[in-house]
Amino acid sequence: MRPRDRWVVATALALWGTAAAPAGAQQPVVLQFRPEFGRTIRTLTEQRTTTTLTGFPAVPDGAVFEDEHRISATQRITRLEEGGAVVEVTVDSLWGRVREGGDAWRDLQDTSLVGATARAVVSPRFAIVGIRSTGARDGEVLQSLGASVAGLGFAFPETALRAGESFETGGRLRARVVSDSATGIPVDDVVFGELALTLDSAVTTGDDELSYLHFRGALTPRTSAAAGEGGDIVTAFTGAFAGRLVWSAAWGAFVSGALHVRVDGRIHTQGPRGAVEATATWDRTVLHQVRP
Repeated sequence: MRPRDRWVVATALALWGTAAAPAGAQQPVVLQFRPEFGRTIRTLTEQRTTTTLTGFPAVPDGAVFEDEHRISATQRITRLEEGGAVVEVTVDSLWGRVREGGDAWRDLQDTSLVGATARAVVSPRFAIVGIRSTGARDGEVLQSLGASVAGLGFAFPETALRAGESFETGGRLRARVVSDSATGIPVDDVVFGELALTLDSAVTTGDDELSYLHFRGALTPRTSAAAGEGGDIVTAFTGAFAGRLVWSAAWGAFVSGALHVRVDGRIHTQGPRGAVEATATWDRTVLHQVRP
């Protein structure tokens, strides 16, 4: 087994096994972001997607495409202010590859985000209350703050939580779905799901407190229409998601996370050659971890 695969398996087993432990009688937990000035955190996030297509004119029914992406980022606390901490996030490396069916893997060369830096003011509730940088892709860079799960509207509750209690975060899970134009029907859209978290348990270890949380929900159904070179395209998306997160009070970060999301798409095209009905499924796993 390759080192990268060992990391994936170890992360998933550790996260799901520990988080599933019974909560028992516990004191209420206040989830807060109270970082130290100068603190640096490095994260590693891996995403794997399997796309299955039926009815697409340029590929056989049931064609399967796989893609893998891995992104490393560094988070630094550059300033402490009355309203929160100024966090600087930099993308250190980006790696990806794709393949169709059982074909050989092909490396992706997109490194446009590598070296990109975004700066945001993050409140004690872990809410982004201001963005100090002006990059066109600041939102993408800052996604690593929420383990690539919590949207930019995310915030912890103001009150303490007991094991078993849930709260609305205000953030939205974001899933981008794509099919290449070589399939005969290009698709590139984004679907969202409202993110609520449930506290499973909290464990004190030395000078740290780890809070184990889980979430699940349905994606908001979305329909969109676009005019393409080959005719009009109407897409309708539905889906669901589930996952777990581990919050570290000492690190002031989600130190581990796992997400599974499935998006089902129905595509109708109307062009010179008549109407085409197609379906697509995107099945995605995201694993996130803080690195030593």
